[in-house]
Amino acid sequence: MKIVFIVNSKNNRAVKVLPELERYYRQTSPGRAQFLSTQRKKHAIELAREAAENGCDYMIAVGGDGTLHEVINGLLQSNLPARRYPAIGLLPCGSANDFARTARVSDSLEDLLNLIQTHTTQKIDLGQILLKQTGEIRYFINIAGAGLGGEVVERMEQSSGLLGPDLNYFWHIFAGFLRYIKKEVTCTGGRWQWKGRLLQMAVANGRCFGNALCVAPDARLGDGLFQIAIFGDLSIWDYLKNLGKLKKGVRIDHPEVTYHNAGEVMLQSEDPCHIEADGEYVGLAPATLKVLPEAIVFLMPPEV
Repeated sequence: MKIVFIVNSKNNRAVKVLPELERYYRQTSPGRAQFLSTQRKKHAIELAREAAENGCDYMIAVGGDGTLHEVINGLLQSNLPARRYPAIGLLPCGSANDFARTARVSDSLEDLLNLIQTHTTQKIDLGQILLKQTGEIRYFINIAGAGLGGEVVERMEQSSGLLGPDLNYFWHIFAGFLRYIKKEVTCTGGRWQWKGRLLQMAVANGRCFGNALCVAPDARLGDGLFQIAIFGDLSIWDYLKNLGKLKKGVRIDHPEVTYHNAGEVMLQSEDPCHIEADGEYVGLAPATLKVLPEAIVFLMPPEV
C-alpha cells in the first residue's frame, strides 16, 4: 500500500502537521508513505498528476479547499483510466475547509489515519467546467460560483495578500459588494431556464462555500446532480439580512432567490461574468458545467 501526501507548503497549519505524519509512517510503515510539498501556485496539480501516473493507492491533500482542488485536477489530467485512480483523502488545514463540512471530514490526524487503515471510502461525484472561449476544462469537487464570487476570487488572486488569507478574503468580499455590477446572465439546465441580472450563482456538488455559507442545503455528493442556487437581482441589504439563514443551511424565501437541480448547466452572458471553482479562479462565461457521477473514491465517514 503506497500513500502520497501532497502538502501545501504555504499553509502554516499543514506544515506544522507534517513532522507528525512523517514520524508516524517512519515508525509504522517505513517506505510506504511519500511526502510532497508544493513550491508554487498550481504545483499540486503537477505533483498529483505525476504521483497518480507513478502509482499509489491513496492520495491525500494536506491543506485547504484550494489544495484539494488542485489535487483533483492533477488526478483527472493524468493518463490513468478511472478504474485505476487512487482513493483521495483530505486533512483539512485551510481557512474555510468548506468541502470538509459536507464530507464531514475532521481535521484530526487520528481520524484520517483510521479512515486509511479501514479503507472507509465512498464514491462521489465531481463537476467539470468547459470554458467555451478557450476550450479549457477544469474540475471541481465542491462548488463553482459565477458572478460576485468569481469576481472576488479573481481580484484576490491579483492582490498582494499582505492582509493575510482570512482578512484578505473578507476585505475583498466587502469591496466586491460595493463595486460589483450585476451581470445579465442566462442559465439553462434540463427543462428549466433562468434569465436576469445576477448577483451570485452557486453550482453545487457540496453544500457550503465562502467560509461556511450553506448555499446549497440539499446538495449531495453522490446523487448525480448539482443543486443550483441563484441569487438574482438581489440588493446587498437583502443578501446581508439572509446571511444567518445561509449559515444555518436554510433555504432563502425571496422572489429573487431560486433553487434548481440539473446534471448539466449552460451558463451564458454577454457581460464579463467571472467563474470560480472551489475558491480558485477559472475564467469567464460562456461555460458548460456538468456532473461526472461517482468519478472518484474519497476517504470519508460512511454516514455522509
